[in-house]
Amino acid sequence: MPKFVSAHIIACMTRQDVERLVKRFIEEESDGVKSLKVQCDTVLGRMVCEWEAPDRDTLVEWLKKRYVHFRGGGEWVMRVQLETVDNKVARL
Repeated sequence: MPKFVSAHIIACMTRQDVERLVKRFIEEESDGVKSLKVQCDTVLGRMVCEWEAPDRDTLVEWLKKRYVHFRGGGEWVMRVQLETVDNKVARL
């Protein structure tokens, strides 16, 4: 399954808010979309997520249905084609 990374603004969200959001991501996995990792900085109000999804459009629609806004107006969803595994670059 392809991997994706997305960036989001989470201004004014507390740790408890983030915990509820992540729980919702996990509980509402569907259409082949799966939350793999969420990283947040609540002071700067930023969140980066790692996903598995069939394609970018499916992930974008899944997030929109859950009212998750994108950093930069919607264009910040990136398909991961290469990543490091055991200190080597691997193709996904």
